[in-house]
Amino acid sequence: MSKRLTDDFFKWLVELRRFFHKCPEPAYKELKTASKICEILDTLKVPYQSGVGQTGVVARLRSQRAGHLVAFRADMDALPLEEKNDVPYKSRNSGFMHACGHDGHMTIALGVIRWLIEKQWPQNGSGEIIFIFQPAEEGGAGAKAMLDTGIFDNEPVKAAFAGHMHPEMPAGQIRLAPEVSNAAADSFSIRLKGKGGHGAHPHHCKDPIVAGAHLVTQVQSLISRELPPLESAVITIGRFQAGTATNIIPEEAVLEGTLRTLDPNIRKKMIERLEDMAKGLAGSFGISATLTVIEGYPVLVNDPELVKHVAACAEKILGAENVHSGLPRMGAEDFAYFCQKWGGVMVGLGCHDPGKGFQHSLHSPYFDLDESVLETGTVLFAHVLTRYLERSQDVHTETDD
Repeated sequence: MSKRLTDDFFKWLVELRRFFHKCPEPAYKELKTASKICEILDTLKVPYQSGVGQTGVVARLRSQRAGHLVAFRADMDALPLEEKNDVPYKSRNSGFMHACGHDGHMTIALGVIRWLIEKQWPQNGSGEIIFIFQPAEEGGAGAKAMLDTGIFDNEPVKAAFAGHMHPEMPAGQIRLAPEVSNAAADSFSIRLKGKGGHGAHPHHCKDPIVAGAHLVTQVQSLISRELPPLESAVITIGRFQAGTATNIIPEEAVLEGTLRTLDPNIRKKMIERLEDMAKGLAGSFGISATLTVIEGYPVLVNDPELVKHVAACAEKILGAENVHSGLPRMGAEDFAYFCQKWGGVMVGLGCHDPGKGFQHSLHSPYFDLDESVLETGTVLFAHVLTRYLERSQDVHTETDD
């Protein structure tokens, strides 16, 4: 992409992103982050409401001409991760890090607002845009929390847009899933209760560790042997806790994991089979097994018409060779709640340095982004939002005629 921002504007984006990166905050505790966002909005003279869904901020940019309403979402929270990068803007909040690109997402949203103001969109455009700075995307369902406040109940949003860093792609490229973009995510735990005793006399015990170890390997057969080859799902056991000493067979073991699915029917089948396996394990090993499933984020489904709209805009801004169609990702995204309410599209933003290639994935303590993505995202989404409103205005005018 050729340079479209002034040096001063780009420098402002970089400094803003680095501020957010240095001050990562966990879900529902994004107080300094929200305060900085409000400070920028005050400087730009953009009205907003803070404290939405605890720490969220909703800003509104109106044009002078009536038109449709669209929304742009940026998430604010960081991960509980110790950063290992040696950079001047390294996290100063020990144990937390912006390792999923949310610092970039917020910066791009604020960049779009500044871009539109400097281009005099409020004076010359049509319609209005709400910018949603959302807390707690990393497992806290901040999107649902904001929706549950009722603040959006009477907002006739026609389309919702969001971007997410994709470090597998170089900066200047984007990826769009034609429909399903991100998987549903459920958490589960299996509590195994046996009979404890001395490690030297296992025949007097019912060992929940051996039963649990068997279950870990058995669960993987659900994917390899019971799921159709062209369907996708992931089951990962991320925690296995049991025991207190080398010579004690414990009474209990607890396994916890995540289930990722792209189809409600597959999700239902996987949960049913987990229940079957837990019951079978109990019978085989003479223990009790209790499965608990905690429903997580729903499947994120892109609106096909909005995908076409973003692709057309991106081809104009970035060039057709930099716009890619992609498969669904098994990571979950609570932007799905906004898409369920309004219809929306998630755009994957390439963010690694083309000269260095892909190095570190999201959620890595070494994750960083090529800051040119801030310019790409700002210019792209400014065009996506305003062009959508222009097209809607054109259709509205033709209908009136």
